[in-house]
Amino acid sequence: MNQAVFAVSEPFFLFIARVVDAGTGYILFLFAIYIAGGDALDAQKMGGMVFGIILLIFHFQGIYRSFRFATLRYEIRKIFSACLFLFFFLIMMAYMLDEFERLPQKGLLMWMVGWPLLLAVMRIVYRKTLRAIRKRGFNQKTAVIAGESMAGIKLARHIQENAWSGTQLLGFFSDRGECGSNRSIKEMHCLGTLDDIDAYTSDRRVDIIYIALSDNDESAMLRLMKRVEGLPSTIYLVPNVFFLDLVIGGEIIFFDQRPMIVLRDTPLTGLAGAGKRAMDIVISLALIILGAPVFLAAGLAVKLSSPGPLIFVQKRYGMNGQEIKVYKFRSMYDNCDKKEGPYVQATKNDSRVTPVGAFLRRTSLDEIPQLFNVLQGHMSLVGPRPHPLAMDDAYRRRIAGYMTRNKVRPGITGLAQVRGYRGETDTLEKMEKRVAYDLKYIREWSLLYDVEILIRTAAVLLFQKTAY
Repeated sequence: MNQAVFAVSEPFFLFIARVVDAGTGYILFLFAIYIAGGDALDAQKMGGMVFGIILLIFHFQGIYRSFRFATLRYEIRKIFSACLFLFFFLIMMAYMLDEFERLPQKGLLMWMVGWPLLLAVMRIVYRKTLRAIRKRGFNQKTAVIAGESMAGIKLARHIQENAWSGTQLLGFFSDRGECGSNRSIKEMHCLGTLDDIDAYTSDRRVDIIYIALSDNDESAMLRLMKRVEGLPSTIYLVPNVFFLDLVIGGEIIFFDQRPMIVLRDTPLTGLAGAGKRAMDIVISLALIILGAPVFLAAGLAVKLSSPGPLIFVQKRYGMNGQEIKVYKFRSMYDNCDKKEGPYVQATKNDSRVTPVGAFLRRTSLDEIPQLFNVLQGHMSLVGPRPHPLAMDDAYRRRIAGYMTRNKVRPGITGLAQVRGYRGETDTLEKMEKRVAYDLKYIREWSLLYDVEILIRTAAVLLFQKTAY
């Protein structure tokens, strides 16, 4: 088999994936309606409409980007999110079209559950098969890096640590003079300087050239582009910005045909934001109603165990840096946090914490009143945890991108909390890790991601004891 031909067939596989996804959706739709006792003619008529809607919605939801550069977990999350959007769209259509009313609801429910699961299984099988193929040397893309910027170095390490991308890095071309012992990318082979790149690529197949120059030198970039513009390689520009890790979306927009990269903006706009807000309202209301006896018992325990108010109110930063009042069951002796001096986090065996408060903090029951913050629209169920103002003011100057956390509503729980950074952050490194997970959550946000974090939060509350 010709490995080069196999490697460049990715657009064909993406086309096949579109057809297979919509085709399985169509077939399962017919099957589910049939076994639920629906009319075959109605099922075929509506199934054809469903097939076309799947193609459109999955396309605009960005499902069919290159498989090579997306993790399996991220891809499955995108698929489930697209399915949720599709089902929401079909439900809206059901109110406008009488044909949907004639279809058995049991069959529709079976399809809505079974088809996304089938898509996930298909992606897993596809990825496992593809990895086996790549281990045999097929479906590989060769790549070089032009330049030694920090962004390029991070890209090189990321590719080397993720073999699933099927990218073979041949080496790099230095933009800091001749190859020598002082070069930055010590783990990779130096192929020469930028002047050697066209001669090197003319002698061998190079599928991808990543341009990652050390300096923002426009003249150097123009000279390099003249050298590579006649090459058959795909060319990617790796922006040399020190805050690259802080980019939330990296979306390219145009201002009068001039491209700009959006570095910092909220991802919760339009239907996505409305969907998250709707989920917050429904789940928080359900938790308040179903958990009312537990909440009353916790409140009574606080009131009887020590003098002071039932609810502790503290100002924190909300979305876009606006101050909000966050509610908690009081877990410390009254006036402990009103003493002068810098804010001090609660620690293990903290003398300020009441016996009942220690239990509430360990089980996170002290956070229950924040469900009302969620209903107010000041917080979300899932998002970066809001910190006291004094803590924010201290760390915003020490951790790059710290206040980027405020581009979404703060949450009762978050990705950092389920990844082991719940409770006390007694070192700068721990806080940096927490912020890194918060930014990762913002970059990769989806409704399914929120559901996953809520489920993992339940496990954390049962098995981890890091909150004091």
